Amino acid sequence: MGLENLNPLDNEEAGAKAAEASDEVFRDQMKKTQKSQKALKKSEQKARAKDNRLAKVIGKFLQTHSNTAVMLLISRCLDHNIPAGLILGILALVEAEAQKEFEVMLGESAQLLEAPKVGNRTLVTRGEFPPEIKQALDVWSFGLLEFGLTQPTRLLTTAISPEDKLFPSLQKLTTFILRDFFEKNKLETEFRKTEEFAEFVLRSVLGKIKIQLEETKELEGGVE
Repeated sequence: MGLENLNPLDNEEAGAKAAEASDEVFRDQMKKTQKSQKALKKSEQKARAKDNRLAKVIGKFLQTHSNTAVMLLISRCLDHNIPAGLILGILALVEAEAQKEFEVMLGESAQLLEAPKVGNRTLVTRGEFPPEIKQALDVWSFGLLEFGLTQPTRLLTTAISPEDKLFPSLQKLTTFILRDFFEKNKLETEFRKTEEFAEFVLRSVLGKIKIQLEETKELEGGVE
């Protein structure tokens, strides 16, 4: 067909349809963009709200705790990008406010740090502790594990180095909180033993998280 046979009206109509289609695509894109922006804003607001709650709980702990070393260790952990939820979980062993907030984070009931399920909740203790101490430590360590599984990559990259060394401030913080827990429960133990147990707890939790993360990657074809 030659150019002389083309109807200008046909060209005009085709152009109008193309413009209309383009406008429709643009409107759809705008709707999707606005929807995404609203979802992102809502997500950011929730994240900020959670961060504010965590900051208040940790801040309250820092104000009331007399051990300046613990205060410094918490600050170092936060500066190192250790998840605030993990710090709360560690503090939950001895601090009621931290325990309450930690339970909310995990979406569990108020029974989270009480009686564990018989037979499948032993992660870090055996027969070396009195039954009530053993129970509390097992449920506490499982709480850390449950939280860690929600942020496995971040936790593994901040809590432990590529050379398999625990972040020193995290290990020391866990040691001091365990020491406070033992003293509170009138259980005498050497500081060196407490330090070793703190390392054992963290490595047990992180080891389980690493295994879970690797299994997940295998199931997803290596996609994180």
